[in-house]
Amino acid sequence: MSTTPSPTDTSIRRRSFGIFNRSTASAESLSTNGNEDGLVMKSRPKSFFGGGGHGNNYFVQEVSASISPNGTLRSKIHPSKISSRPKSMFGSFKARDNSIDSSKSSSTTSTESSNPAEVSKVIVYCGEALSSGGLLRRKKEYFVLTDSELLRFKTQQKAIEALGYSENLCARSTTGRTASFGSIHDMTTIRNVVTPLSQVIAVYQPKTTFDLDGNSNYLTIDYLDESGMTASTTLQLPSIQEATIWLVNLTKATYNAQISTDTTEITDELMDYVARRVEAEKDYVPGHFKVFRVVQRGGKSPYYKSGSADDLQKMYSSAAILAIGYHKIHIIPMPKTQQGRSNSLLSQTSGTSISHGIMTMTQLAMANIDDSFYLTFRFPCRHSITYNLASARVIEIVQSIRQRAEYLRPNYHIPPYTLQIPDHLLDSTLDPIPEMEIEEENANFERTLVAYCMAYNVDASNIAYGVFHEVEDGPQFVLSPPVNKRRKTYTDLEILAIFRALRWNESFGSISFKGVILDSLQNIFDPHGDEYEVRYLRDGTKFSLSGRDSKNCLLIQELRGLALYSTKLRRMDFSMCSSRKRRNSGDFQSGQNDDEGCGFVEALMPLCRRGLTNVDWFNFTGIELVEADLDWLVDAAATRVAHFRGFEMARCGLTERMLTLFLQALAAHENTLECIDICGNPGRLHAPYLNDMMMYFPFLRKLSLSRLLLTNGSHPLLSVEVLFRWRLESLDLSETHLNEQSIDAIAAYLATDQSDALHHLNLTQCGLNARDVAVLMHSMSREPGVARDMHLFVSQNQLIKHHDKLLDCIEGGLTPKRLTMRMVDYQKEEMFRELIRAVTWNNTLELLDISKVSLPFEASKETCMAIAELFEKNNTLKELDISGEQAVLETAKLGLGLNKALGSLANNTSLEVLRIELQSLGNSGAIVLSETLMKNRTLRQLYCERNGINLQGFSAMVNALENNTTLLYLPNMERDKLEHFKRVKESFAHLSGSPKPGSSPNSAAKAPSTASVLKSGLRRRSKTTNAITDGPLSPSASASRRVSFLETPKLSRPAIGSRQLSTLTEDDAGVSFAGVATQQDAERLAYILEGKWKAEQERLAGFLLRNNGLECAEGDMGY
Repeated sequence: MSTTPSPTDTSIRRRSFGIFNRSTASAESLSTNGNEDGLVMKSRPKSFFGGGGHGNNYFVQEVSASISPNGTLRSKIHPSKISSRPKSMFGSFKARDNSIDSSKSSSTTSTESSNPAEVSKVIVYCGEALSSGGLLRRKKEYFVLTDSELLRFKTQQKAIEALGYSENLCARSTTGRTASFGSIHDMTTIRNVVTPLSQVIAVYQPKTTFDLDGNSNYLTIDYLDESGMTASTTLQLPSIQEATIWLVNLTKATYNAQISTDTTEITDELMDYVARRVEAEKDYVPGHFKVFRVVQRGGKSPYYKSGSADDLQKMYSSAAILAIGYHKIHIIPMPKTQQGRSNSLLSQTSGTSISHGIMTMTQLAMANIDDSFYLTFRFPCRHSITYNLASARVIEIVQSIRQRAEYLRPNYHIPPYTLQIPDHLLDSTLDPIPEMEIEEENANFERTLVAYCMAYNVDASNIAYGVFHEVEDGPQFVLSPPVNKRRKTYTDLEILAIFRALRWNESFGSISFKGVILDSLQNIFDPHGDEYEVRYLRDGTKFSLSGRDSKNCLLIQELRGLALYSTKLRRMDFSMCSSRKRRNSGDFQSGQNDDEGCGFVEALMPLCRRGLTNVDWFNFTGIELVEADLDWLVDAAATRVAHFRGFEMARCGLTERMLTLFLQALAAHENTLECIDICGNPGRLHAPYLNDMMMYFPFLRKLSLSRLLLTNGSHPLLSVEVLFRWRLESLDLSETHLNEQSIDAIAAYLATDQSDALHHLNLTQCGLNARDVAVLMHSMSREPGVARDMHLFVSQNQLIKHHDKLLDCIEGGLTPKRLTMRMVDYQKEEMFRELIRAVTWNNTLELLDISKVSLPFEASKETCMAIAELFEKNNTLKELDISGEQAVLETAKLGLGLNKALGSLANNTSLEVLRIELQSLGNSGAIVLSETLMKNRTLRQLYCERNGINLQGFSAMVNALENNTTLLYLPNMERDKLEHFKRVKESFAHLSGSPKPGSSPNSAAKAPSTASVLKSGLRRRSKTTNAITDGPLSPSASASRRVSFLETPKLSRPAIGSRQLSTLTEDDAGVSFAGVATQQDAERLAYILEGKWKAEQERLAGFLLRNNGLECAEGDMGY
């Protein structure tokens, strides 16, 4: 007799049979030799994205029944009904071969027999039940479950007659009749097979509520019928206990039958159909694609409480395909078939596919007792959607989804979704998914970002970012503006995808959102879910941060998650990330109240106050802070747990009171604070008070007091006592007036060893004269002729006063390695010429920026000769900037004489970077530069845009790169191209006959006749010449040269090393298009020029790519 497990026995739950144990033991009997609960254990496949599903990967513990003395079940089914294993697991059962030997039957255990009608089967369970089909006609039948099929008979006696004597069949006889069974008609058909277990899609209880344990006496079996269409059979058992026993045995036997077969589950035609649907969602990646047959269970609502038989009829189900793609989960309806109808409640339509990103999954639940499972998805700021599904391969499905989610989110320690599966599946190790290609740097972040973009239906290619390693607290992640130039900001979903991809990321030491507007998320709340709320620490401990609102906006939520869960992150840059600007007190352009705060400070400071984040360097430059923000700052700064290292709060609208309170609160971090930047704030400070505050921070490395408002007085901005406490690396006092006491204090500091680490000193627009600069140079110089490693900025100061003092320092080699002195207004050209001669003999400067120098007139011949001498004789200067300036009210340039001086660059052996923009070089200057590039082999970067260079000059420079393999950068002259087109249009407007302002009516009347003559001349020349001539043209070919512009050029990229000389002369490319007289001609001319410019730009890109490749190769070889 078989033992009946107790319904309260936890072993009947799925967790007790979810793994198939490998065993070589002999078959055990349900009645005598089985284990206590008679369960067959099943195991998860070794790999869900590998081969899987073969018999050698799973071992089935056979459960034998006490049957006839010879140990076999003698089937009395007609031989035509006996079939070998079908070609496909889900294939058709229409044709059953009469001649197939019984040893090739689908039965798991078979014995050799000479009679083809004798088939060896193992009876797993049997009993009476009410069954219902497509029209819900219920009838009482006797069901027999073997290890390969589910059979039905009218009565137990019929089953014994068909299958032979069996103790199991006799033991299941009923002694009474339940009232709910009722009378049924006799079964008239001889077809006893309900379905082979290999064709079962799912076995589940038709629950109307979300229940993982099951408490119903109904049982539904969905399968493929003989015609290949889906069918369904519902069994009503006498009790919940009996239904549980049937459910356990059915799911075990079905799983055993399907994983032990070596046939394919999905046909090729169906696979192609699914692949097309998935590919339409841009989610098809070969090798990362998994397909399962499932049943999508319907109903009024997941929380529908009624459970009557009428309601069960409304719980329709539909067969579908569950496809697990690379980024999404797809529920695809079955395709329409041309076969006959099936008695089924299952829908046979091929409607619209349902696709959800794996990153939007919020729940993955699996029933403990049947094949049902639940998937819940939620798009940001929307209600969640739950799908009630069932499949005999539920274990593989659940583990495959988990595997894909962990692959797309490899750094998440706490996944943002609820997982309700048996414990033995939770503890099992998921096999890694094979990579498509060699992993690149930051591949995990890239993979997660693309997955979130796919889930949120945004274009990942529009997101631009960079990773920089040679920075402090690197590697540094820098988010750039969108790739799409028509959009200045990212959308809310794009920002959300970026934040959630960066969460739990351990690749970056600092993150910069500089210039990217983020405060749009401050006004967005998500009341429909909290899976991304910060509720747990990294170790899983639950905690909460008290705030003003019970529900935080998305900006605060994402910033907290980013700062809390990234342990490597030390620095965050939010400069210029807020769009709100203060008009007056308490009034913001964005309409926000003064009490709301910016959101950035509120999100991060509570974490710092409790020591829950390693971020201790913040940049809030350009964000308007209010009193509410100050409260968060002061509260966090008052505790040492925050261990702040740096605050950059330039142009934050801090008043005198706010600055005072903030500096006082920072005193608690005297041993950790390294950077303070409070420049550009409207608060006016008293110098002695500022010195008192700065005395608290002896470990400062970077200090910025630019554009600081000070009260009147003779006190130094920074006293000697304060400066001597620091070993500064950067000091920025630009646009802050420095009195004599402040200059003396700085000079005294530069003369001591405490300033040896100072590499950046910015004194731009501080009211200095040349003598003050000379004093500083004398102080910083340790030894004449030995350059100090420092960049000194003294731009926009009165350097013409005591100019000779500065010249002596420069010529004597007292300058640092880098000197910037822009926008110096020389009233006499001789002073500038003396500066050039002093630089010529200097042997310490490596970088000199004298751009935007203003002279009373264009540079004379003597001055240009001095510049030429600088190029020839100076052998220490590596970077030089002599760019001009072109503004509405003022223009600063050296003039055309500079072109001749540039010829001396050919003999220079030290200069690597030359900036010479906005100097009106024209085509003649471009020709000189091209000749220089043919000879010079030390120049690496040449910046020469906006010099009025047209196509001829640009082509000459590109041609010079044919044999130059050392130049790494040359602009593509895009701005010069636009200026060129503008001049062409102006020339056309002049030649079109339109009267000029102030011209006489007679001259205006003559213009049309002139245009018509030019037009007719153009037509005559077009008939005789239609080719573009390469190379210099003879005078006799002048007419054909003009006509050549009407031919469309080839825009294909030429091979590197090919030589293409433009046919345009300066007159052709400028204004002398005498044959162009109509608007159509002008448009064709513009098209021709655009093509030629593009061709030259492509040639330039090819040459530069070649040179950079050679440079990298030499660097790898150690040259």
